[in-house]
Amino acid sequence: MIRIIWNAFLLGVIALAAAWLSNNPGYVRLEWIGYSVQTSVAVIIGAVIIIYAVFYAFLAKPLLLVSQKLSYWLGADKRAQKMARSKIDKEIDRYTLLSKGLTALAAGDIAAAEKLSGVLEKSFADDETKIIVFKAQLAEAQNNAAEAMRLYNELSESPETYLLGMRGKIRLSRLTGNLAKALELSAELLAMKNPPQWVLSETFELQIHEKQWPQAIATLEKAHKQNLFDKLTAKRLKASVLLEQAVEETEEAEKEKLIREAYETDKTFVRAAVQTAEIDVRSGQIKKARHLLQKLWKISPSWAVYEVYLTLTAKETPLEAVKDVEELISANPQAAINDLIFADCSLRARLWGQAKTAVSKYLEQHPESKRALMMAEEIAAYNQDAAAANEYRVRAEKAPVELPYFCEVCHTPFEKDHTTCPACHTLGAIHLSEV
Repeated sequence: MIRIIWNAFLLGVIALAAAWLSNNPGYVRLEWIGYSVQTSVAVIIGAVIIIYAVFYAFLAKPLLLVSQKLSYWLGADKRAQKMARSKIDKEIDRYTLLSKGLTALAAGDIAAAEKLSGVLEKSFADDETKIIVFKAQLAEAQNNAAEAMRLYNELSESPETYLLGMRGKIRLSRLTGNLAKALELSAELLAMKNPPQWVLSETFELQIHEKQWPQAIATLEKAHKQNLFDKLTAKRLKASVLLEQAVEETEEAEKEKLIREAYETDKTFVRAAVQTAEIDVRSGQIKKARHLLQKLWKISPSWAVYEVYLTLTAKETPLEAVKDVEELISANPQAAINDLIFADCSLRARLWGQAKTAVSKYLEQHPESKRALMMAEEIAAYNQDAAAANEYRVRAEKAPVELPYFCEVCHTPFEKDHTTCPACHTLGAIHLSEV
């Protein structure tokens, strides 16, 4: 209906224009380079209509096709970008899915990982390697060691995933208690020209566990060359290995040789220094041991150093022993443990007032020290202060045991020394505590 009205309107306009032109024909005159043309407006309009009709009949359609082609070519980049963006979005979606699956495994949510397993298998149908990696870790989390080992073996057969497969096999061998197999696999990787750093640390730890001392030192030297450890840490670890070897040694002379070599390797290593001083004491070299321990007190004052130092005073009177200990602590007057040491040696000499002053001063800074609280209880009992003695006894019972060693990384205390921290597995992180 609207079209009919529109057409009628156009015809009316044309009719009016034609009537107006017939009453006012008018003329158009063109002059160009000496030529002159004169005609009526109606003729010009007719000519325009004819030209338009010819253009529409013969040129409009080809030009439309050309413009469409140009638009298509000009829009090709946009279409390509759209397709690329769509492809990227799909990749992001499936890798996000893989990330969720691996996160679930890391968090121990095996049920969630199992649910995602089938979806991941479809999403990565064109990339079987990633499915194998995920399934291997899933099988490991499910304690299906046989299936996990089969998948890790499959990964280790491909050059692209060789290291990934080998690392999985080593980890699985360690988890199942087959340390000999884990060490065999690590040694295979160690033969590479430039093995990854994790191979060096893994192999070193396994060699220590299997008591392969010379091989462990060789691995340590290789790790130091590859900047896995700085010079000081490398020295500390080598000294630790020598001390571990000394523990296993049955020949006393060889044992002493290894301990002294450990001390010469790292003279700042308290454990090596203390054991060397103990050897000097047993061999009657008291002056040498005293000098070594006083030198050590400047670097690392600790209860273990004090206990060895006490053996030097075995033939002295209690008062002479106190003066001797005063000489020791004067080597490092700022050490926090000095008050506790002085309280203990004073207590041994039955210098009750001196001991009480020192232990009270120490408790102000370390109110939970079990050793200090037990000293305070003994002093209070001697002074017949039953209430104070009982209070100190109760506090001492609640206070944690002061273990001689600790890990500087995870801060776990230990009764015995270790080359590798049993809690966080950090090499060379165990140190003597002050108390």
